[in-house]
Amino acid sequence: MENDKRDENDYSAGYNPKAVEHDLKIISQLTRGKLSGKKKFTAQQAQELYYKIKRENIQFQSETGENFLINLYEHMTDAQIQKINNAVRREKQKKQNRRKLLRINRRIACMVSALVFISSILCINWNLLMDVRTNYQTQKLQERIKEKDIAYAQKAASNLSKENQEGVKLIEQHMTDDMSEFESGVLPKFTQLYEENQDFVGWLRIPGTKIDYPVMSRKGDNDYYLDKNFRQQYDKNGLLILDYRNEIQKDKTVNPQNFIIYGHNMRTGVMFGTLKYYKEKDFCEEHKTIQFDTLYETCEYQVVAAMLSGVAYEDENVFRYYDAIDISTEENFNIFRENILSNAIYTTDETITYGDTCLILSTCDNYKEDGRFVLIAKRVR
Repeated sequence: MENDKRDENDYSAGYNPKAVEHDLKIISQLTRGKLSGKKKFTAQQAQELYYKIKRENIQFQSETGENFLINLYEHMTDAQIQKINNAVRREKQKKQNRRKLLRINRRIACMVSALVFISSILCINWNLLMDVRTNYQTQKLQERIKEKDIAYAQKAASNLSKENQEGVKLIEQHMTDDMSEFESGVLPKFTQLYEENQDFVGWLRIPGTKIDYPVMSRKGDNDYYLDKNFRQQYDKNGLLILDYRNEIQKDKTVNPQNFIIYGHNMRTGVMFGTLKYYKEKDFCEEHKTIQFDTLYETCEYQVVAAMLSGVAYEDENVFRYYDAIDISTEENFNIFRENILSNAIYTTDETITYGDTCLILSTCDNYKEDGRFVLIAKRVR
């Protein structure tokens, strides 16, 4: 009886069935059930099993497992054990390096994604801010023109109210004084803008579109206002540009010419971004009238045709609408008219005859490389 009790105490103090079961299961998996801790191993088997234990970081929980490990040691030299430990250590180090590199790459990817996102937001907001600035500055210019018109009308009305005959003389004198305010002949509403920037040559307005902008022309340079505003500050939207080869003159008897105005086709609709509406003939039929007031006179035009064209290479023998400025001779005019009509995507009821002054509006179009959409109108008033 005493022996039985002693055995029970020894069992309860040093024997853990779950730990033994755990280790036996691991040993069975390692040896695939073919070997046990009590059987002899070959040196190669011992090395393979030890390598697997170290690589998978297997931990034994009982004396059974420890004995199995000791049995492996007995079949290997210290050099072999050290070699396996070093190999496993290098493997673990490589894994750690890969994980570290993966974490770094993920952080970099996150940072790049964040930068791209922020850049996109800034770019969008920057473009919106530029458009807001463009619209704001244009509105201010429009207001100054209106203020000039109102002031002129009020002054004229005040003078007229004094006495009929005397008032008429005063108005005539007032008109003379007003038109001489900056330079003789300049329309009163434009004197202030012209004083601020002498590249200013007129104003283009097309009802039904967003086009309601000043037109600029710089001597010998059609590119200057492609990225500048009225104050000559950087602006990606640029301004509307009258070809520098055109002449805005006070003399109404100058030879006929085609006025060519260029503008960016902006996606936001500013400048000539809404000129594409005229690709549809139905829109044109409802919005035929174009107002282009030069420094010296108010002018009204009616749309004649719309066409798709492009910038030609130097050696191409094609019609270049952007060079069709001088139509003072009947030959030049006929060449211009024939090419416009033959290349038009549509024409209207308006016809052009020799002696007419035409307005050509040109903007980029992506229907082909260096493509252009062109609207042609003739002066009717």
